[in-house]
Amino acid sequence: MAILLGAFLLFMVLAAWPYTLYPLSLILMTRPSANPRAITWTRPPLAVCMSAFNEEKVIVAKIESLLAMARAYGPAEIYVYVDGAQDRTAELLQPYADRIHLTVSTARAGKTAGLNLLVAQTEAPLLAFTDANVETPVDSLIRLAESFKDPNVCCVSARLRYVGEDDSGIAVAGAVYWSLEETIKELESRTIGLMGVDGALFMIDRAAYENAPNHLIDDLYVSLTAVTTGRRVISAPDVTVHERGASKWREEFRRKARIACQAWNVHRTLWPRLRRLPPSQLYGYISHRVLKWMTPFTALLAGLSALGLIGLWLGPIVTAGLVVACVALFALGVAFNFGPARFMAMAAISLAGVARGILEAIFTNRTYTVWTPAASVREP
Repeated sequence: MAILLGAFLLFMVLAAWPYTLYPLSLILMTRPSANPRAITWTRPPLAVCMSAFNEEKVIVAKIESLLAMARAYGPAEIYVYVDGAQDRTAELLQPYADRIHLTVSTARAGKTAGLNLLVAQTEAPLLAFTDANVETPVDSLIRLAESFKDPNVCCVSARLRYVGEDDSGIAVAGAVYWSLEETIKELESRTIGLMGVDGALFMIDRAAYENAPNHLIDDLYVSLTAVTTGRRVISAPDVTVHERGASKWREEFRRKARIACQAWNVHRTLWPRLRRLPPSQLYGYISHRVLKWMTPFTALLAGLSALGLIGLWLGPIVTAGLVVACVALFALGVAFNFGPARFMAMAAISLAGVARGILEAIFTNRTYTVWTPAASVREP
């Protein structure tokens, strides 16, 4: 009994830590002071880089948006790589070839390889990266660049908000999770700095940029290597971009598996450097990243421990009956579209996807160098 109780408490704490105790601990930390440059600071030349695959539904609107953002910023150029698209993406970009740096590949090399190619084409001291399906305010680049008035800052990320929450339970679950994730990032930004950024829109000082290996995902690798430079990675509180969330559970399961697999591969590659981070940042990385990736497994072990405790207390027959009854009620709730039950089901699907991705990375060495984006997040 004591062993099961101890196991239950341990795994419950580990499962809940990234989302509860970790953000609470950040609230108690001392905030670093800003060190802005003189008021005469001017915006440096900027290269905006984007890789696209089968984006015909959104690519025209995205390019028009990027052109408006570049005009507002001033010394900015746009670089686009088309990664062997099988639709009209490359064709739709041709009319813009005189206003952007366009590279079209007939074969798929992967997003990271494409971005590495684009970065090699520019000498701009600031680099920005975005995705084709992300909606961005026209002044986003200006506001992100303002963060570099502080020379201690080497990378800054926009806040991401998912839209389409009313489409399905999976979109609601994803939006709720990401809202919590952005809250944690805001706390990190005020204290130890972000432990990695999302690729929706971020900007980095060229001096802190390191090309990601082609088989690894670019945003996490680039931002984590920036953390190891000793300068700060932050979130811009006044820049919010929007992305449509996946509305089909199969798409979300595959997306979660891919992201988790890619993330663990980055962790495995960078761990020899990350483990030498200052204690506060190492604590943040393990809490926010490693323990989060382990959540499906710690939550499962906590559940099994709780089931064992109930079995010892009530007996195996009664416990089995309770399990059957709970499963039946849960299934009915999902079938009749009961909000809490549907939300829990979609959260479980997401966790299952994460578990699959981690296991793929550990046991199969899969990398997801190329992948097909979810169709439901590419609606115009």
